[in-house]
Amino acid sequence: MSQIFEALSVARHRGVDKLKLLSPEWGEPAEGSSKLLPTAVVPSNADLLDRLENHPAQLPGKTNLSHKKIRNYLILAFFVTGLVLLGTNHAWHPHGSAFADSQSIYGVTFEGTVRPASEIRITAESTGTVSNISVKVGDTVQEGQQLLGMDDRDAQLTVKQASVELEVAETKLDRFRLQLADADARVAISQRQEQLVPTRQWRDSPERAAAAYDQAIVNYSRAKKLFDAGLIAQQELDARGTELRIARDDLENAKQLAVVSTKLARDQADQANLQAKVRREELQEQLRQAQVNYERARQQADATVVRATTAGVVSEIPVRLGDRIPGGAVLARLAKLDRMIAEVPVAAQMISGLRVGQSAQVGLSSLPPRKVEGRIRAINPLPSQNMTHIVEVEFDNPTLLLVAGQPAEVRFMKP
Repeated sequence: MSQIFEALSVARHRGVDKLKLLSPEWGEPAEGSSKLLPTAVVPSNADLLDRLENHPAQLPGKTNLSHKKIRNYLILAFFVTGLVLLGTNHAWHPHGSAFADSQSIYGVTFEGTVRPASEIRITAESTGTVSNISVKVGDTVQEGQQLLGMDDRDAQLTVKQASVELEVAETKLDRFRLQLADADARVAISQRQEQLVPTRQWRDSPERAAAAYDQAIVNYSRAKKLFDAGLIAQQELDARGTELRIARDDLENAKQLAVVSTKLARDQADQANLQAKVRREELQEQLRQAQVNYERARQQADATVVRATTAGVVSEIPVRLGDRIPGGAVLARLAKLDRMIAEVPVAAQMISGLRVGQSAQVGLSSLPPRKVEGRIRAINPLPSQNMTHIVEVEFDNPTLLLVAGQPAEVRFMKP
């Protein structure tokens, strides 16, 4: 500050020195000039020096201020600015607080709000229109009691359609079972008829062919001996040889035919059984699907009657008659009043002194006022906008008389 005023003084003295060096040339008429011209009246150097030394500078439209006053004003301005900065720094960097000591929490009464510890939401299982409301807020209901009703016309139509599909599937399966039973009966009859056929006509064909072949060998051998003895002609021997070759071919064909017939019969039986099995499984699957559809439709029809899933008190019914409700929307809320919670906001500086499970005393504004013992159930780790944490104190409510929203006073007990 002193350096500023020293610089101002030096500048003022330099200006005075320059004015002293000026010559008084103004105001004197030049040679040959006319005296009729006006002569400018210029103050002398002495007058200027006197004004600079004894009168402070004055700006147009401004108040005359001496250097001393300016200095005082500047000092005052710097002092006020320093106080403001000091106060701001103190506000930004607090060095203490009345709530800094967490032990002080045990001497403080906190105000909170009571709400039920447990609340059940009843939601719509499917889209529908509210057709009736059987209860009102505050009613005590039992498990399974009807709360609301939804328009069930679409659901009933779906049930009828599913019922028809189920009946058709059952009819198809029953018809297939009858056809399969009839086929089994016909196979049994054919088997009995087959058993009545003489053995040599069906089962012993390879054996009969073998016997014929053996006989042909004997006949050919006898004919060969007779031919060698000259008793028969060559033609007779050739005939016996032909019979032998035919018998041998018949034996081979009979053996192959027996194998092929057996395999074919087995394959046909397997094919028939497989087709019957596939058909039966298809019909059974259709029947199962029809049963599932029918059961689902029946459940949807039952869901049009909204019932209480547990005993409690109706705390809210957010719907009205005629409302079109989407699936999953809340239809009602049930509160269980045997356990209540007092929600208490606690300053962030004091929250470190509390623990879950810690005892607390809850004062209730009932008639007459009463106090109950409770315990901290939860502490919200995130503060709200006003830098408070919500602490939940749970306590018993055996009388079931408390209503959500009542005020409560909470005092935390030392552990």
